[in-house]
Amino acid sequence: MGWIDWTLAIATIIVGLLLTIVVMLQNSKDQQSAITGSNTFYGANKSKTLDGILSKYTVALAIIFCILCLATTFSIIK
Repeated sequence: MGWIDWTLAIATIIVGLLLTIVVMLQNSKDQQSAITGSNTFYGANKSKTLDGILSKYTVALAIIFCILCLATTFSIIK
């Protein structure tokens, strides 16, 4: 394994740990009922709350994690 392989592997581990931490920081989705939904002030402004921000980071980190996993696999296979 060359330095590129090691760098990709370490980056994958770091992003995986960050993804785990961000997911664990989020609140459970069971707190909102289907009746209140987005009709409340909280539902209308969810993207500005901590949960909304963490949700966006979760999606971004998950995409980065998948790309790094594929890049690491192709790098090792070559």
